[in-house]
Amino acid sequence: MAEAALFILIIASVAVGVLMALGLTAISPLWIFIPIVVLLLPGFYAAFTSGPFVPSARKRHQTMLRLANLKSSDVVYDLGCGDGRLVFATAKTVKKAIGYELSIPLYLFGVMRAALSRSKGVIRFGDIWKQDYQEATVIFCYLLPKAMQRFHAEIWPTLKPGTVVISNAFPIHALKPSAEEEKVFVYRR
Repeated sequence: MAEAALFILIIASVAVGVLMALGLTAISPLWIFIPIVVLLLPGFYAAFTSGPFVPSARKRHQTMLRLANLKSSDVVYDLGCGDGRLVFATAKTVKKAIGYELSIPLYLFGVMRAALSRSKGVIRFGDIWKQDYQEATVIFCYLLPKAMQRFHAEIWPTLKPGTVVISNAFPIHALKPSAEEEKVFVYRR
């Protein structure tokens, strides 16, 4: 979230600089406040329906990637991808890596990172609950317990057999993981 906040501050500073350069310094602060609130609302919605952006430690990411046992033919989705770290890491070795993010600042930050790093990973703006994951072979998620229950009820039944789901920190209580290591849970459909 720190990167997203920094990104917002940079954009706001540029916007204020442009306004000052154009001689529009008499603009009401309300006209700056309202767009910032509008930018942040989808992220707050996502935080309550799936989970807030909390970056994982590098060691946890490495565990998730190792347990995923990625192949060049894999199609990987990261649900609530945040700044896209897992998307960009997996994009180096898989057929397709897609992350969904609903927080506008995080989405923009991820898109900017993708462009600067020239990653073939794709960050898409969207609600994770309204996407189609039928082509997925691997799904990464870091969702809160209630969101994991919802994942099991709504998304799990739509996955094709053999799809691997890697959950960071929170298990799907209705299922027995095929592997578990350092609070990373692996499920096979």
